[in-house]
Order: sequence, then structure tokens, then C-alpha cells
Amino acid sequence: MTREEFLEAKFQEYYKTHWANHKAFFENPAIARVEPFKISDNIWYVGDKCVCIHLIDTGDGLILIDSGYLGAVQLLVDTIFRAGFDPKDVKWIIHSHGHYDHFGASNDFKHMYGTKLAISRVDGDSVKECPKRAHMNDKLFPFAKIPEFDRLLEDGEVFELGNTRIRCVLTPGHTIGVMTFFINTTWEGKEYVAATFGGAGLGAVTLPHTFHYELPSNMPEIMLESIDKVFDERVDIQLGNHPGNNDTFGKREKQLLEGGNPFISPSGNAWKSYLTALKKGVEEKIEENRRLEEEINSL
Repeated sequence: MTREEFLEAKFQEYYKTHWANHKAFFENPAIARVEPFKISDNIWYVGDKCVCIHLIDTGDGLILIDSGYLGAVQLLVDTIFRAGFDPKDVKWIIHSHGHYDHFGASNDFKHMYGTKLAISRVDGDSVKECPKRAHMNDKLFPFAKIPEFDRLLEDGEVFELGNTRIRCVLTPGHTIGVMTFFINTTWEGKEYVAATFGGAGLGAVTLPHTFHYELPSNMPEIMLESIDKVFDERVDIQLGNHPGNNDTFGKREKQLLEGGNPFISPSGNAWKSYLTALKKGVEEKIEENRRLEEEINSL
């Protein structure tokens, strides 16, 4: 067996497990439905149990951070209505990175409501050059297409709409064009900074993954550099990319039981603790990749 055959076989093993774990959701996305809730004065959670989607009310139209899976677009539309907003007022969807579970509903919003779409220039170019990097599954969504993006964001660019400023920082690792967003917000008269580290799934930095998607093999080291790049940023409210990133529903349950706002961590401890744990996970993947290389060399 060649190195290429070995890595592709390993990737297919992971792929089968991944889709098996999501099978129930793909067959019936409604099982992932949740009630929308407020995180700060202008930020709402409108995602589902699988993927985080955040709505920002700028006072001059709405922004969505990501749009979730294509098959769950009806949940997103319904949840926006239940939050008290109208989907036609979504002016922009800003994407954390170029995977289809984060831009799946974007084309629908573009065609139904005229919503404009933004992503990092790096990931916009990447999925255009190599569409399979978007992780779309032809069997699951045979007619799905990569969105036509209206704005390609550069590292450090500030996106402004109404009363909202979103600073976009390039933090590659999960993809080569992941962006971390820093968002000005308020709660009970005080100003805060909300942020989401744009992509943290560690399966993406394994050798089988980087081989299959034609990505640099040093993606783990690239992610470590990204973590260091934003580690000391002020972050009072950590937003998740997926609910497990910031214990989205655990905090919501605490909020319902105790009141207050458990999403706020003015000391920044939640952000730093999360990135510290993520860094440890990346280092473990580096060791896992090293052992895999030894296994390949022994073939």
C-alpha cells in the first residue's frame, strides 16, 4: 500500500464515522431545533443543536454569523421569526470559514432575501480553486453549490453596519482561511467585546484530512500560531462555532434557572481557558500525526 492509499483509507474511515454520527440529523433536521435566546443586547443565538448561528441587530439591518447546514434552512428562517425579527432584514451573512455546515443556507438567503455574503479572501479563493475543501457531500445534497460571495475579507479588516463593528482576524488551522470575529456589544448599559474563534475542529489538522483536501501538512502548527495570535485579545463574551465550544446550552440553562448572564466573563477567563484547552488538543494531534507517519514508514 502506498502512502497515498494509506492516508485515503484512513480518511474514509473517519468520513464514515462522521456521517454515521450525523445520520439522524440529516434525516430529520427538526430534531436539532432550539428556541432562540439573547446573549447580549444586540446578539441572539438563532442556531440549532449542531451548528451555532448568531444574529446581530445593528440597528440598520441584521447580520448572521454563519448560516448552518443546507438541510436546516427552514429551522433558521423559523428561529429568526421566533426571535422577533424578519429574515428579509438579514443584510449580510459573514462566514467564519469555508465549510458547508457554516454556509449551507447562505444561497437560499441570497436568493430569497437579497442577503449579501462575506468570507475571508483566503477561504473564498480556496473553495473556488478546490471545491471539495468545502466538505459538501454530493450524495446528501446533490444540487448544493458553493455560494457566490459578495465581499472577500482581509486580515484585520473591520466590517461595519449600523452600530456594529466586527473586526475580522485571519486565524487559519481548521481551514486555511478561518476568521476570528471580535464584535462590539453591550449588556445592561456596559460595553463588552464578543468573539468567536472561527474554526476549531481538530479532525481538520490530521494527516488523512490534510491529504484528502490537498491542504498543507503543517496545519496543526498553523493553528497553534493562530491561537497565539488572538490569545491575549480582550474577550468578555465567547461565542461558539459549534455549541460545545463555549458550552452554549449549559450557559443558557444556567441563565434560565438563575438569571443574569453567564455568557459574560469580564476577566476573559473563558476565552483563555478555551484556547489553552484547544492548544493542548492541537499538540495531541501533532503527536498523533507523528505516530501515523511512523506507521506509514513501516509499511
